Amino acid sequence: MKEISQFISYILPLLYLGVIYVYYVLFTGKKKSWISKTTLILGGLLIIHGFEIGLRHAVLKTIPFSTVHDALSFLGFSILFVYMIIELRLKNRGSGIFVLFFAFILEVVSTFNLSWEPETNELLSSPTFAIHAAFTIMGYTAMSLSALYAIMYIIQNHNLKKRNLGKLFMQLPALNYLEKMSIQSAFMGIVLLGIGLLMGHVQAEAIMGEFWPNDVKVIAADIAWALYLIGYIIAQFLRLHGKKMAYLSIAGYFILVVGGFLIANLAETFHEFN
Repeated sequence: MKEISQFISYILPLLYLGVIYVYYVLFTGKKKSWISKTTLILGGLLIIHGFEIGLRHAVLKTIPFSTVHDALSFLGFSILFVYMIIELRLKNRGSGIFVLFFAFILEVVSTFNLSWEPETNELLSSPTFAIHAAFTIMGYTAMSLSALYAIMYIIQNHNLKKRNLGKLFMQLPALNYLEKMSIQSAFMGIVLLGIGLLMGHVQAEAIMGEFWPNDVKVIAADIAWALYLIGYIIAQFLRLHGKKMAYLSIAGYFILVVGGFLIANLAETFHEFN
């Protein structure tokens, strides 16, 4: 199994590159007949990547986040998964080349960090922790895409106002699609991250006997998620649209990620591994 997993790990960047080429062809408008095949292509890549992650899990007997390779590979997998759902819901493929290129970069870096020495922490063999980590990563991924679509919205809106209607403007999704993509991604991020945080509390209860441990990183993550959720609800209640919604998405993501990064690196916490 190890040899099969290693082989798939090495060819995954090539498979991602092939999918990017498909979206490049669609982006440039050369082969519109390929549009109907993107779901099948994305689904195939998702299955192959997921199969590789499962094989490594079986060989290493730990969750797929125990090495740099695993963490980056799963992040690329999460981007692919979240983007595929958004594409299926909104039937728009204009942003695929940009999103998938980022996943490709992660997969390339992951391949160059291929290792078969897993983290020895016993916590990483817990199924509950695996669910917690997986949903948390996918939640942050969805929120990252929401911010990315918000930035694309602002760029497109600026080009429209300046009458800068070049090739990039014509190929990117329309403003209403970018707004929908950002909102859909934010909603997915809230749900996925919420599940991830909940499973983290379940894990804490099982190990420490406390559902809400007195740990600054855990508390900060809960508060940041709650603030993001409240901001999303308020935005929907007030029917915020356009640039206001885009800037709100970017600001929420900035607070969530940068705040979490500072706390994780400056505060003492049990929530870390060697």
